[in-house]
Amino acid sequence: MPLFKTISLAEGIIGVWQINENVSDLSVHFSPEELNNPELQKYTFEKRKVEWLVTRLLIRHLVGTDFKLTYLQTGKPILLHEIYKHISITHSRDFVAVFVHKKEETGIDIESVNRDFGKVEKRYMSDDELRETNGNQTLQCLYWCAKEAIFKLVKEDGIEFRQQIHISPFNYHEESQFSARFIAAEKNTTYQLFFLAFSDQMMVWVYDSQ
Repeated sequence: MPLFKTISLAEGIIGVWQINENVSDLSVHFSPEELNNPELQKYTFEKRKVEWLVTRLLIRHLVGTDFKLTYLQTGKPILLHEIYKHISITHSRDFVAVFVHKKEETGIDIESVNRDFGKVEKRYMSDDELRETNGNQTLQCLYWCAKEAIFKLVKEDGIEFRQQIHISPFNYHEESQFSARFIAAEKNTTYQLFFLAFSDQMMVWVYDSQ
């Protein structure tokens, strides 16, 4: 199994899996009943099936086999487990990452730094953020991942990345964490985010420590 990395936190664990298997490779780890799961069978593309299977193998590695994974209508994953109560899941083309936590809501996102964010940067970054990133592809990716991670963390629907999530300037060459402000109707909340760059990927995670 190509488990790429695990990150142990005080009350949580992050697991990263590098995808280099196909459905046949992964199917040997599942029972016939699991492989007949309607959620899996609804996918017609190989990549989506691989992501489904890898996600569950990765969760097994992190928390054991005694869990159930369900989804709300919004797409938010819900982990039913005796110890770990919260989960966030993300995929890029070559990786799957899962963040589980015992007590706090979580958010995680992973993207390829080689993705062309320039085409959409004005949709998710404020004018100040556009000046801060200044066309830097790594920062564009980092800001995108940060806003996606917060989007997965908070409970509000219909979030406008450009208007509601603001990244505080920081030196990503020297720092491994930064803050962002989420503006909601009733209150503003500041979150501390963490990031890691590896294998042309950027990963950002956050948990609700308020």
